[in-house]
Amino acid sequence: MNLMRRLFITSVLLGALLALNGQSNIKFSVHADPQFAWLSSDEDRLVPDGSIFHMQTGLSMDLFFDKNYAFALGFGINNLGGDLRYTDSTMFVSKGDSIFVMPGQTVKHNLQYLDIPIGLKLKTEELGYGTFFLQIGFNPMININAFATEKGGSFEKENIRESTNLFNLGYHVGIGIEYRLGGSTAAIGGIRWTSGLTDVTDSDKANITMKAISIHLGILF
Repeated sequence: MNLMRRLFITSVLLGALLALNGQSNIKFSVHADPQFAWLSSDEDRLVPDGSIFHMQTGLSMDLFFDKNYAFALGFGINNLGGDLRYTDSTMFVSKGDSIFVMPGQTVKHNLQYLDIPIGLKLKTEELGYGTFFLQIGFNPMININAFATEKGGSFEKENIRESTNLFNLGYHVGIGIEYRLGGSTAAIGGIRWTSGLTDVTDSDKANITMKAISIHLGILF
């Protein structure tokens, strides 16, 4: 985690320097997004059984190639997961040990990722003090933490990184508004939908993907 923190701080400083250097085609923002996340399964043996509420934090850089069109690049920490009810027995690996889940048990998955979203941002002309935008793109993510808790208390916060795929890919679609506060500084508000494209776990019993809906809140510099 020390390495992740250093990378995050370095990216923040880099973005701030780019903004301070007055690069008119580069905009820098920071955000903290409350979000609900849950897991989806393509098999009846694993049934989605609840969501988790957490935060997604990070920074973004908009690299404009036209007045109202930009490449969007981000870097942050994304907390995802959800509850799954198992109708068949399964096994997790935790630090080399085996953890068994019995039929009928519900397990809460808390998954943390290094999120590197990339995409396009389309903006309107400024209307009063506001500018509306649409953002679409992909979310390459690297797992940095994975914990499982059985809702009945048979195990709690077991590390299941060995049973969680290191890489995950999703996509996002979001809309929002940038409200100018003064100069180049603006408050950002919006809503964003994120959906996974690849399997979260290494289990061959089902394809487990992530879903999330978040309120996008930030400051643009």
